[in-house]
Amino acid sequence: MFLKIFSRSLVARTTASAVLLVSVLVAVPMIVLIQADVRNTRAELAIRAEMATRIVLEDVTNALWDLDPEEAATALNPLRSIDSFAEAVILGTHGERFAVYRKPGANIGGAVDNGDAATVAAVPLTHQDRSGGTRSIGTLLVRLDTGPTDDAIRHHVLVLGGIGIAALLLVVLGVIWATRGVTLPIAGMTRAMDDLAAGDVTVTVPVRHRDDEIGRMARALGTFRQNAIDLRAAKERAEQAVASKAKFMAAASHDLRQPAQSLLMLTAMLRATAPDPKVEDSARKIEQVVMTLKQLLDELLEVSRLDAGGVTANKAVHEVADLFEALDSQYAPVARGKGLAFAVPQHRAAVLTDRVLLLRLLGNLIDNAIRYTNAGQVQVACLESGGSLIVEVRDTGIGIPADRLDAIWEEFHQIGNPERNRDNGIGLGLSIVQRLATVLDHPVKVRSTPGKGSVFSVTVPLAPVERTLADGTADEPVRPAPAAANGAVVATLADAPAKDGEIAILVIDDDQFVLSAISMFLTTAGHRVVGASTVAQGLRAVEDGTVRPDAVIADYHLSATENGLDFIETVWRRLGLRIPAVLISGRLDGAVAARAAEMGVTVAAKPIMPDRLSALVEQMTAGRPAAAVPLGTATPHKTLSE
Repeated sequence: MFLKIFSRSLVARTTASAVLLVSVLVAVPMIVLIQADVRNTRAELAIRAEMATRIVLEDVTNALWDLDPEEAATALNPLRSIDSFAEAVILGTHGERFAVYRKPGANIGGAVDNGDAATVAAVPLTHQDRSGGTRSIGTLLVRLDTGPTDDAIRHHVLVLGGIGIAALLLVVLGVIWATRGVTLPIAGMTRAMDDLAAGDVTVTVPVRHRDDEIGRMARALGTFRQNAIDLRAAKERAEQAVASKAKFMAAASHDLRQPAQSLLMLTAMLRATAPDPKVEDSARKIEQVVMTLKQLLDELLEVSRLDAGGVTANKAVHEVADLFEALDSQYAPVARGKGLAFAVPQHRAAVLTDRVLLLRLLGNLIDNAIRYTNAGQVQVACLESGGSLIVEVRDTGIGIPADRLDAIWEEFHQIGNPERNRDNGIGLGLSIVQRLATVLDHPVKVRSTPGKGSVFSVTVPLAPVERTLADGTADEPVRPAPAAANGAVVATLADAPAKDGEIAILVIDDDQFVLSAISMFLTTAGHRVVGASTVAQGLRAVEDGTVRPDAVIADYHLSATENGLDFIETVWRRLGLRIPAVLISGRLDGAVAARAAEMGVTVAAKPIMPDRLSALVEQMTAGRPAAAVPLGTATPHKTLSE
């Protein structure tokens, strides 16, 4: 208890130290003075006792020689007039008592022959015998009374002790007063600093007008408080600016992607229908410029969304083999087109992650590895460690110097691209990787050797072990069949009657330029396309028989209250069957992607590449009866980043 008080209170420690110091300073002189007084008093008594013996020495000697006790007592009688006289004893040669004389009322503390030597005078008694020689005949002991002396000493001790205690109390009070004058303002400033550290800038800082150390500390704390207020205001302005930027980027995302989508489709159609090689070459160059613009736009908007907290992880259990298959199908052609070997592991494990975000993270790492590897291979490997799966992206590229391993995560930082060649990206890929890793809580590490390659690793938690059935097979969850808006299960494509001739595609987009560009591109590819810019137009085309679509391509944002997923569900319900559908948008959040996955709708980010759109349409419509999905099973969900 006391130790805790001393450890937390400067006043207690200072007061205790002062009390100890003053006690020592007072007690030591008192002890020295008292001891000196006692010694001096005892010495004085001893001298007086010796002088008293000399008064009666001759008479006592004669009385002892004559062996006359009465004469001896008469000889000792003059000692009564001596102050402090207490007792006199005449001893024989063998220590036997010959005569004793005591002063009435004297303080006799014990036998005189056993008393304190400091208050007893012992004088040998000698006498000449008949032969003239000196002969010892006994000893005279005279003892003085120490009572008055002891009383005087006690009085001195009490006086000195009282003075010491009074001085000690005055010192303690002075120390407490002086210490509290220091500690109280410091304690107030300490509380103010604690409140400021907790973010409370409304706290009142103690004012100290004196220009001493504490006064300067108080003024410094006041300055610190004002800086904290200014910093909070600046932080709030910065947060408002970030929020405004996020809102602007979110609002601009859709509008910026729309013209890019139109340019991609129109240039692809122009290149396919070019009347001469020069026009085709110009169209190809325009397409390359638009693709560069698309990449820059995608990455800038991705960074903005991640910084603004607009991306959240919707974690679920996923089979890692499916992720590796998706990565292989997307990046293997790119790597082989550059002359690189590309491999993904044949590993099966259930991981707990957000499939879309993890694919983006690993895709950025693979894309980065392909960009900076001129020869050799890019390999995805994995190993299980404890309760985690470590996924590594290895390359034999240019490597990263040790002093730049931290800088690679910064925006627009690139190694080996001083001329800022856009073919090598714009330097946002790894910055996005770091932000995605933070959202997913999947730590990312890197190790690299310049000239030999790099290894980026991502730690993904494994899913809990699933319950095993009696036959040893995993008890996999059963996916519900897609349901219509009214709760009824609609038919799959297998229930639709086979059609001869051209493939009918219903396209809906609220942007007339994008709608026109996609429609023209698909028409040029040989498909029958019916376009609609509103939900009412699209549903009317289905209901009046204008089109019986084999597939639907829908933008997500159709109006302030309508979206593409609701439109697709309505079309399914009107047709009574679930035809393949693609949802494209320039701004998709996790909730939309999750709902599309439950419906079995393929998700594509806008702007989508023309070649990818063509491949997607072919996958949806080729071998229509064979591609039918049994009732009760959801169509696999795909997400395209192009």
